[in-house]
Amino acid sequence: MERIGKFATLMAIAALAGSAALAGNWPERPVEIVVPTSPGGDTDTNCRIFLKYLEKELGQPMVVVNMSGSAGTIGLNNVKNSAPNGYRALFYHSGALIANIMEMMDYSITEGFEVAGMPVIDKSNCFASNIKAPYNNIKELVDYVKAHPGDVSFGTESGSFTHLHILALAAASGAEFNIVDAGTAAEKTTALLGGRIDVIGTQYGLMKGFIDKKEFKCLGILSDQRLAGAEDVSTFADSGYNLVFDKFFYMIFPKGTPRAIIDTFNAASKKVAENPAYIADCKKNFVNASYMTPEAAVKYIDEQFALYKKYEKALTGN
Repeated sequence: MERIGKFATLMAIAALAGSAALAGNWPERPVEIVVPTSPGGDTDTNCRIFLKYLEKELGQPMVVVNMSGSAGTIGLNNVKNSAPNGYRALFYHSGALIANIMEMMDYSITEGFEVAGMPVIDKSNCFASNIKAPYNNIKELVDYVKAHPGDVSFGTESGSFTHLHILALAAASGAEFNIVDAGTAAEKTTALLGGRIDVIGTQYGLMKGFIDKKEFKCLGILSDQRLAGAEDVSTFADSGYNLVFDKFFYMIFPKGTPRAIIDTFNAASKKVAENPAYIADCKKNFVNASYMTPEAAVKYIDEQFALYKKYEKALTGN
């Protein structure tokens, strides 16, 4: 029995040594990055911009795999159940925390995965409407909804980040919105353009082209300051509602991924965040290049989760 125990110990040490050696050479082939949204939205766009620079640092292609559905949980589950070898990771955002609160997933981001970094933060979360809408800012929107309770439809995706936003405004203002599940970012935009939805929660960068063409208008930014490049757009606080929600994007790997891989990714991510070209590309889309160590990212995500939990009753009805 003693001999068998020693053999098992030696085998375990050999396995760990082999894993460390493999991690030390990572990546030796293309890495698949799951994006749990459809192509064309802000998550997909932010991911592709980041990966364009990341693959130059890592020396291997970063292949985007779009896997939308169920508020991101299809993609999350896929990566969670993948081999922890560094060749499948996930790029996603704050919405997963809401899915966790709504019990659409039974694990948290910080406990169910290895958090590798946070390359993008979006402070341009906003409400947008058709240019012909009879309100031009959040105060006017709330006043109109109070005068016409239930008449204004707000397009979101159930369990998404924008779902949290409209619930927070409804709670703060007492206004009675008609909240409608209108699908993904692209689907919401199409519904607004076609007049099937009155207001949507979205990101300013996705709306900029429509705003320039005088098709949409931005009613307010969910930030603590006006948006650089769009200073004429008021914040929610300007209308009397101090609601601030930053949309943060992170990279995560399956639990058990070797620390050497996480460290290699983190070092490359830091170089990307400091690259002037990447910073400029982010600014074009009204988002901020970001860098956080895995430890700092975990702390930040947990703090945001605590903030979102304040709206648990509104999100779940319990």
